[in-house]
Amino acid sequence: MEVAVLGATGDGRAIASQCALAGHAVRLHDGDANVVMDAIDAIEQRHGDEALAAIDGTTGLDAAVGDADVVVDATEGDERTRRELVADVEETVADETLIATSGDAVSVTGVAAGLRKPGRAVGLHFVDPGESSLVEVVVADQTAETARERAVEFVEGLDGTPLVVRDVPGFASTRLDLALIVEAVRMVEEGVASVPDVDRALELGRDHPAGPLALADEMGLGNVLEALEDLANRLGGRFDPPGLLREKVNDGSLGVTTGEGFYEWENGERVGPADPNPVVRGRPDPESDAGTPPEPGGPMGSDDG
Repeated sequence: MEVAVLGATGDGRAIASQCALAGHAVRLHDGDANVVMDAIDAIEQRHGDEALAAIDGTTGLDAAVGDADVVVDATEGDERTRRELVADVEETVADETLIATSGDAVSVTGVAAGLRKPGRAVGLHFVDPGESSLVEVVVADQTAETARERAVEFVEGLDGTPLVVRDVPGFASTRLDLALIVEAVRMVEEGVASVPDVDRALELGRDHPAGPLALADEMGLGNVLEALEDLANRLGGRFDPPGLLREKVNDGSLGVTTGEGFYEWENGERVGPADPNPVVRGRPDPESDAGTPPEPGGPMGSDDG
C-alpha cells in the first residue's frame, strides 16, 4: 500500500515509521527540506534500514500524494489550514484515496468540509505514536461507512488496535486522560491524599503505567491547562482547570521539561513529590497528648465523628 504522511515533525515521523515497519511504501512530506532530512535521520537512528528503506522524503505535495492509497495529514496546522491542505490534496489523488487527519486538536468534520467528496475523510489519532498500538478512528459527520471500514482495516494492518469514536472534543482517550487529571489535581487541592498516593491508586490498583499526576507532568502542565480550557469551553464545567494547576503553570512549574510539576524530576525520572503534597494524619494519641484537643479542619476536614 502507498501511504503519504504530511508533516515530518513530531507525530508525523512516528506515523511514517509505523507504516513503513508494517510493510507499506511511505512518502514523508514537509515543505522544509531540512525538516525532512532531520526526520529521515531520526528514523534511521531509531529503526535502522528496515524502516528507512520503505520511506522517501519529499518537499513536493503532488509527488507525495500522487499515487497514495491513504494520505495522513499529520501537520500541526489549525482547522482552517488543514482544510485548505486536504482540498489541495484532493486535486491530485484518486477518487478512492482515503484522506485522514491526525491528532486530537481539530475537528475532523471541520477539516472534511474542504473536500468535494467528504465521505472519504476520517480521523486517525495515533495515541502516543511510536509507543502505543492504540489508534482512534474518528468518524466525522460526513464519513462514509466504507471509509470507516477501510480506516479500521488500515490500523489493523499496522498491528494497531483501532478505537472507533465519534468526532467530539477530545475523542475518547484524551477526554479520559484529562478527566482523571482534573480529579487527581482536585484531590491534592482538597488534601484527600498525598501526590504519590493519588497516583498509586491507579498505578498499583489498576495497573496504569503512570498515575494521572505523573502523566500530567509528562504531558506538560501548560499543555494540560490549554487542553482543559478548550474542553471546558466546548463541554462545560466538568473540565474547568483546577486552581492548583493554574498556579503551577503561572509559577513556571510545567512538569518534566522544567524539572518540577506535581513531582520533582531528574533525567526524566521522578525523584519525589513537589509541594503541595498533603500529609493525611490521624488525631493525636490521647495517651501521649491527652490535654491537647485536635484542631478542627485541616487536610482531613472537620473533627466531626
